Amino acid sequence: MKSKTYLKILFVILGTILAMTIVYAVDFSKKYPLAVTNRISFDAKLKFIREHIDPDAVDTIIVGSSIGLNNIQGAYLEKASKKCQNVLNLSVYEATPLQIEQLLELTDAFPHLKRIIYSAQYSDFPHAKTFKDYDPKFLIKYIRKELNPIEYQALLFRSCQDLEFCIKREKEWKKKHGMNNKFTYLGFDSTGSVPLHIYGKDIIGHRWRNPHPGIMNPKSFAAVDRMSERAQKRGIQFYFVQQPYRQPLAIREGVKNALNYFAKSINDIVTKHGGKFLSLHEKLQLSDKYFSDRSHLNDQGSIIGAEAIGKFIDENEK
Repeated sequence: MKSKTYLKILFVILGTILAMTIVYAVDFSKKYPLAVTNRISFDAKLKFIREHIDPDAVDTIIVGSSIGLNNIQGAYLEKASKKCQNVLNLSVYEATPLQIEQLLELTDAFPHLKRIIYSAQYSDFPHAKTFKDYDPKFLIKYIRKELNPIEYQALLFRSCQDLEFCIKREKEWKKKHGMNNKFTYLGFDSTGSVPLHIYGKDIIGHRWRNPHPGIMNPKSFAAVDRMSERAQKRGIQFYFVQQPYRQPLAIREGVKNALNYFAKSINDIVTKHGGKFLSLHEKLQLSDKYFSDRSHLNDQGSIIGAEAIGKFIDENEK
């Protein structure tokens, strides 16, 4: 076979493979989140923002790990507050405070942002992990639909270059992330929050009975210091909300000490930079019927929490 003929055949084969990959990726992207980051809940959130949120309208952002994602229903915060008119819940499952600091680099995508609500509990603070290969400038262009056609096609190709990965994500999606009685649920409300419907037999025993150890990393507190200072410099109000903990566990000496230490430390940090601290744990004293486990609220509890936060914000921004 002549070399020219061989090259033509080779390029046709490669071109066909590329075209088929992109066609599959386009179809995949309509139903499932592209692998833009190395975490599916982050990928899903970016897809949600890109498709459902007007970045220029957002005035309030909620950040946190699952304690932010599950414990505040942004839709009810909008109803409860006169100030929070356009809420986006930017929280990502298992995000550490240092990763929250990275998430807040995306706030440049929201030019009319007025306030940040960081929702957390002491159990979020043991680790100092960061996102790897994190490119906030690219992610901002992605969620604002400002990637040029070549950049977007390249993203599609990269995301489904490993077809096995995409097929696996597709197969797992409904069972793992489409059921609101699982902690891996990714069914967003209109603002990007994820209300949990976990009651009775769906409650996981060890997550209900066993408290978190009182381990908190100094680097986590330092990250809150930096992010609250940055918000102050940008003229953005910074609210830190300590979420409720199950009362039968909270009265134990070790948990009580951890809750108090966390509250005092965070309060000292955020108020230093003009921020506000709210302990829903102390304010609400919620009974067990509002919890999905020791620190995650169910879809009833997260409404109560959102309404209390809305009232707190309005009182502080009269």
